Amino acid sequence: YLNELLIRLLPAEDAHPALFDHYVATLPALAERRPLEPLLRAFEWRLLDELGYGFALDIDIAGQPIDAQRLYRLVPDAGLEPVVGFQPGLFNGAELLAMAEADWQVPGALAAAKRLMRQALAPHLGGRPLVSRELFMNLKEAPRD
Repeated sequence: YLNELLIRLLPAEDAHPALFDHYVATLPALAERRPLEPLLRAFEWRLLDELGYGFALDIDIAGQPIDAQRLYRLVPDAGLEPVVGFQPGLFNGAELLAMAEADWQVPGALAAAKRLMRQALAPHLGGRPLVSRELFMNLKEAPRD
């Protein structure tokens, strides 16, 4: 999955030493079977930031602090925008603030982080799904002996 993200999103011959340092640090953590989701979300976040597509998790696009009681939607390449009514794909402020602190003990924070990263990465993947996601889905569905 990490390799596919790098191949799909990084321009050829474009060095990103800090990103590759993070990649090199992530691989042993994965091999040690540390919790998968936080490692993947941290890598996705670093990738977006390195490519210039990162955004703040603790302030909205108007520069106001995220309110734990409000709902927000992601505006790709801009940031988080407060919304008034409920609609699919929103994030609550408490989850966003937990993500900003990498506090994965907050209920729903990891699931919200996964949705957020999918929304943030989607515009940069050219409308083509990641093959590794399909592979993981097939592995989950495969019968175990």
